[in-house]
Amino acid sequence: MKNYEAKTLEDAINNACQDLGVTPDQLTYNVIEEKKGLFSKKVVIECFTESMVEEFIENYLRTILTDLGYDVEMAIFKQDDRIYVNLDTDHNSILIGKNGVILRTLNFITKNAVSTAFKEKIELSLDINGYKENRYKKVTALAKRFGKQVQRTHVDVALDPLPADERKVIHQVIADMDHLSTKSQGEGRNRFITIHYVED
Repeated sequence: MKNYEAKTLEDAINNACQDLGVTPDQLTYNVIEEKKGLFSKKVVIECFTESMVEEFIENYLRTILTDLGYDVEMAIFKQDDRIYVNLDTDHNSILIGKNGVILRTLNFITKNAVSTAFKEKIELSLDINGYKENRYKKVTALAKRFGKQVQRTHVDVALDPLPADERKVIHQVIADMDHLSTKSQGEGRNRFITIHYVED
């Protein structure tokens, strides 16, 4: 985050854009102080750019993983208002953990850190050597298989508990299938999805 001060909001934004080398539409800002006196005016904004967010994420993750003794390759890109980070280390299986539990924890603490630093909810998806992408493909196939079974038998199916991001994939897949609906039940780690048959 950087602060800029000027007599008007427009001037403050222009100063920030000039200094950071971006256009106004590439700048995210909040007015943190504004004075409109008879003889003096002042506006202070705090702002950031996408590249500042990505730099923060990279430095944060490199610090954690370097302290753990891992060499890491990292690719970061933004798509559909979400930042994607793919990591590759010489200990991928350890960082993924059983059923991806360590990866999800690393995603959670990194997302919280960047959202706190920039005072805005920032959507982040962390992956390790394509693990999540492969999991989503398997979950998609699972949803389609059980969805077709429910369509054929008209008998509801309760799936095993899944993490929130994988449940979201199930919901999305079933939403595109005829005569089906989904419902999440349970709490925490035990939360699961039931696929229901729905008449027209």
